[in-house]
Amino acid sequence: MSDHQTSLLGEDGAATIGNAVAHCLAELPATRARARNTVPAVVAGIGTTAPHALQGALLLDALARYEVPVDRTVPFADPAGLTADESWNLALVLSPWKQDVASRLAALTPSAAQTGVVDTVVRGDGGTVGVNTNSWAAQAAMETLLGGQSPASVVILGSGGSSNSVALAVRRAWPKTRLIGSARNTDALRAWADRCDAETVAPGELGALFAEKAPTLLVNTTTWGETDASEEQPFAFEFAALTAPGNSYFDLNNRVSALQTSALRAGMNVMSGTFMQRATNACRAALLATRPR
Repeated sequence: MSDHQTSLLGEDGAATIGNAVAHCLAELPATRARARNTVPAVVAGIGTTAPHALQGALLLDALARYEVPVDRTVPFADPAGLTADESWNLALVLSPWKQDVASRLAALTPSAAQTGVVDTVVRGDGGTVGVNTNSWAAQAAMETLLGGQSPASVVILGSGGSSNSVALAVRRAWPKTRLIGSARNTDALRAWADRCDAETVAPGELGALFAEKAPTLLVNTTTWGETDASEEQPFAFEFAALTAPGNSYFDLNNRVSALQTSALRAGMNVMSGTFMQRATNACRAALLATRPR
């Protein structure tokens, strides 16, 4: 991780998303001078929710905004099927495949290489390239949520692929901020901390660590809250102990969950994953719009 600070915050949300897109495209320098491609694209997808995501309003809105015509969408069941098929122009990579797909690709953008996470694959001049749009999208969301404030501390809950993207975003936006991670998977959490120059704490010890002062920004990267069924199990973390009036809570899940409601009741500034998802899909649409003919 670098001490260089990069801000995406613009004069409004649209400008901030535009800055995220520009930085994402800059990781693929060959896209800079390309004219807009009007040939209908084939969009693939892999992951538990891929069939829904490929037809989702957030993706379709972004494609329409960038005037990208789509020939068809193709969901895949596994990474081998996705990488063997050469008919698609861009692929959405969703959980649980983001790290698996990254390890199968010969070329990665800097953000994807730093995190070991790929959420999008684009077919370029020299073949397929793994892209991490989520790190730019998460940064745009968190900077918008904090409104220009530099957080004293950020706590990330979970150690999956998304936690790596969020950590990179934090380090780019606020390189000196105290970054803490907590997860039940101790091996994954330790690897995450080494990669992100961060601290770790067991879920059961979070309350004691922040007994005197709650974290400025709390981020949930787990799938708890993604569905009604996920909320039937106890949350692994001492959530109430991490909330405080005026502080901020960012939940990567688009659904308005029990955690988001609890944070609102605690007087926190709250953002769901929808802004981040819009930024991610804007990056994807821009990658398609500037793909090789």
